[in-house]
Amino acid sequence: MLNNELELVYESVEESRDYESVVQAIEPEWIEKSLLATGKASIRNRRLPAQQAIWLVIWMGLIRNKSIKEVCSSMDIALQPSTNNEWS
Repeated sequence: MLNNELELVYESVEESRDYESVVQAIEPEWIEKSLLATGKASIRNRRLPAQQAIWLVIWMGLIRNKSIKEVCSSMDIALQPSTNNEWS
């Protein structure tokens, strides 16, 4: 079921490359269910909350030709430089 839905999402956003259209096309409940199914749901605050990490993975898969920096930028996720000036 989810694979079919993701294929439809990909087809609908393939031209627009708009993150908001992906968010609107995927049921938010699926994200919650996936977190609960893996036991990774958490109420702790993290640099990148689990729910946002799932959206990031989905969006990375849909726009594979973009760098992680571009993907994060399109989602308004800020990459933080680490102590050795590498991005994390």
